[in-house]
Amino acid sequence: MCDGKYNRMVSRGFDFLLQVSYFLSRHGWQLIAGYNMASEEKKAQYDLDRLYVANGIGMLVLGAFILLSLLFSDHWSLMGNILFVATSLLTIVGIIIINGTWCVKK
Repeated sequence: MCDGKYNRMVSRGFDFLLQVSYFLSRHGWQLIAGYNMASEEKKAQYDLDRLYVANGIGMLVLGAFILLSLLFSDHWSLMGNILFVATSLLTIVGIIIINGTWCVKK
């Protein structure tokens, strides 16, 4: 159980949880893809506090998925792996949709 794959998964899970602390402490705007390179006019269209919350919660969910997958990794079948990948992708798509809808200033 303590092989290289296990150690990489643990470090990735904790990386996502570290990103949660950046976002929820209002210091992670550099980590938001697209926002960090946008022009000032484009940045003015988004509510930065909502971006922090949306991305922080999304990273929390992804980090939890990765760390929880370690509990079941020895017993997973192909279907379990497909379910893990599908839920992770749905979470990422959800973050993208929320960033484009809920986080836009009205």
